[in-house]
Amino acid sequence: MVVALGATEIAGRAQLFSGSATRGRAALVNGLPGMLSWREDGTPPSVLMFTVADGRITGIAALVDPARLEAMNLPDPA
Repeated sequence: MVVALGATEIAGRAQLFSGSATRGRAALVNGLPGMLSWREDGTPPSVLMFTVADGRITGIAALVDPARLEAMNLPDPA
C-alpha cells in the first residue's frame, strides 16, 4: 500500500511517533539512506528508508511490523 502525504503532515506524524523510540541512528537500509530506532528495552519500533533526489527526501518507507522487525538481523542499539 502506498500513501502519499504532504511534507507538513509527514513531519507532524514523525514528531507524533518520535516518543516511541529512545535511540536512533542513521544507516543504509537496502542501499538507501535510513534510520534505525530502538525503545529502552532494546526492541525496534521501526526502520525507515528514505528516497533522496536532488538532495531532498522525496519518499519515506517505514517498516513497523513487529514480527518482520524481529526477523531482521538488526544491529544492537549500543
